[in-house]
Amino acid sequence: MTAHKIANGILVFAVAAAGCGDKSVPKGKAHESGAPSSAGDPRAETAGETPAKPKVALADAPDIDLLDNRTLLHLRRGDLVVPVASEGLRKYVNEYRDPWGEVVSEGGKSGRVLGARAAELRFGWHGDPGAATLVIRLHGGGSKQTIGAVLNGKTLGSAKVSDDWAVATLAIPDGSLTDGENVLSLRPGSRGSVGGEAGYGAIHSIEIVPGDGAGADSAAWPALDPVAPAAIGGDTRDALTGFRSYAMYVEIPATGWLDLAIGAPAAQHVSITATTVDGKVHGLLDGQVAAGTWKSHRISLADLAGELVRLELASDSETVAWAAPRIALERATVREKPTPVRHSILVVVDALRSDRLALYGDTRVETPRITAEGRARGAWFLHNQAASPSSPPSHGSIQTGMTPRVHGVVGDKAQLAPGTPMISTVLGDAGIATAYYGNNAFGMGRLEKPGNWTEYHQPGREGLGIDCAPLIEAMLGFSKAQADEGNRFFISSLPYETHVPYRFHEGITDKYFAGPYDKPIGKEVNGGMLGQITGGSLKMDETRWKQLKALYDGEATYMDGCFGALLDGLAEQKRIDDTAIVLTSDHGEGMYEHGRMGHAFGHYAELGNVPFAIFSPGLVAEGMALDVVASHIDIAPTLIDLMGVDPPPEMQGESLLPIALRDGPWTPRVVSLEYGRSYALRARQWKYIVDYSGNESLYDLADDPTEQTDVKDSAPLALRYMRDLAGVYLAHRVSWRTRTFGTLNNHREGFLAHTGKAPK
Repeated sequence: MTAHKIANGILVFAVAAAGCGDKSVPKGKAHESGAPSSAGDPRAETAGETPAKPKVALADAPDIDLLDNRTLLHLRRGDLVVPVASEGLRKYVNEYRDPWGEVVSEGGKSGRVLGARAAELRFGWHGDPGAATLVIRLHGGGSKQTIGAVLNGKTLGSAKVSDDWAVATLAIPDGSLTDGENVLSLRPGSRGSVGGEAGYGAIHSIEIVPGDGAGADSAAWPALDPVAPAAIGGDTRDALTGFRSYAMYVEIPATGWLDLAIGAPAAQHVSITATTVDGKVHGLLDGQVAAGTWKSHRISLADLAGELVRLELASDSETVAWAAPRIALERATVREKPTPVRHSILVVVDALRSDRLALYGDTRVETPRITAEGRARGAWFLHNQAASPSSPPSHGSIQTGMTPRVHGVVGDKAQLAPGTPMISTVLGDAGIATAYYGNNAFGMGRLEKPGNWTEYHQPGREGLGIDCAPLIEAMLGFSKAQADEGNRFFISSLPYETHVPYRFHEGITDKYFAGPYDKPIGKEVNGGMLGQITGGSLKMDETRWKQLKALYDGEATYMDGCFGALLDGLAEQKRIDDTAIVLTSDHGEGMYEHGRMGHAFGHYAELGNVPFAIFSPGLVAEGMALDVVASHIDIAPTLIDLMGVDPPPEMQGESLLPIALRDGPWTPRVVSLEYGRSYALRARQWKYIVDYSGNESLYDLADDPTEQTDVKDSAPLALRYMRDLAGVYLAHRVSWRTRTFGTLNNHREGFLAHTGKAPK
């Protein structure tokens, strides 16, 4: 991981543990993401009964509470336990159409109804246990039922199922389990009904036990919830208990430590390990816990800062309790939230890749006004992701703070769901004048009527062409008129530059390629030509590529001039010091990195990586690059928050102002991208993509920022991390609310409240 900051006007680089993320960094002050010195570190392991209060403020940055993240825990007794009738099931289900139904209770036990003739579970396995037994605890549904299973393509046979709750066992031959990822397919027999819910039986839990499974019938059924009150020495605490091992795949934040207390009714051996992507096992704790007492520990994670690990809490007994386990960050200075701005302007540059801005790293493209404004008063997110690679869904997400599946604009012809809040409706209801100026009717046209627009203009359809200059002039006219009347205003704009047609600009485009600009590329590239390049009918050579990329890059520089004109106009109107500007793009633009041109074909870096920069008075003392993953759905709540208005609870994103106001690192975030049936998850170092056909790919962005090499077969730990989160995403993507649920990789109490406590 790379941290960077300005010191005496010189860009200083500090390399921390385990490289992850982009290797080039922009100039500007950044949140420190490296590990601190261990000298005087309050996170050192503590052997006393109660450690001193850690230097952390939960209001500053969210910790990773393992109790709140119980859904993501992998549980073991003898070996793996899959609690089917709880949300813990979700991390093993990556099917696009969920075959599982409701949880039903009957006769004091609970099970999840299997609603399909087949269900697939993907799970990780570590080591070769030899012969084992698959134990399925289920209710047959009142019919003559059977349950069969196939493991990694090998049939395990089938077993008869009772009409009541019972245990079915199937032998797993030696060598059938794979050290790494495994696929278990369940094949039930006849349809029945359990607790009034029709389906193919209801499954309580699935367990893999070593050997022949002797005693499985009489063994206690595993708890569905690993969290329960644990009374140790007369002191009762909520804790992880009932299992011998709890493992979670987690990105370790910078400056972090693991804080927890361990107790047991009898003396027990306990251990805590962290396994990194390269397979190295780091021992964090190894020893005995005394009988009848709680022992608190604070364990430094400095050596693992920025790493993705498999964190495992293990013991020899299911009676050991792990109370209040959490990964926390050190306290950092948090600046006071600035006074709400009077005005705001959203600039969505069509098809602008973030790698064409100097704020995002080394580039030949000159954008001096955006760069200078960023370094003076900007905060920009280094890993912002487009909600979708297509204009209509992405604009819907930018304007609503919701994913396409929720706001309704999932494709080219879909419309916004009735009643969906937008930035313009929320601010309009607050008495703020709102206006839209843009030249992409395809992307934004369907948001005209649902929006609460004081004025709505498409300069290209009003005889002013698609150039950004008249668009900026019209925006400044609106700002002056509203401000002169004493009104607050919000302007949403959509400059068309960097979208086709890529046009030649004298004195700009020729900076990137002097010429000649001969046909067939010439001095303008349209969408048809991009299609011909993708299809192979327009043959490209080195000169033609130079022409095409110069035309695109020139558009970015030309747009920077228009951005400068906006700044100059606001300054002339004396509005620059009370106006926030948010800069983003609806999606990037493919340049044949994956054999395609343009956009709307996938979730790769050239399409997904788009800018999100905030230029706002009082937000930062100097430019700040935020080393945090962000999303389109965070833009609306952030902008609304800047204006001092409460974002509506329907918005799925969250205001990111707290991240910009904290002078320190933030807890790792994972966000989603989607387009129809395809989707992707983006972590700081890892990108997981599932295409329309269900094919998955995984990219290590530290070594491969342009996503050229699929590493799903060589990085099983990272693949399991992303599959865990994909399962939660697929099950809850419509209902997800980041402010209360947390992020996909770090759940808050609101997610538990939404899903309900696990049944018995």
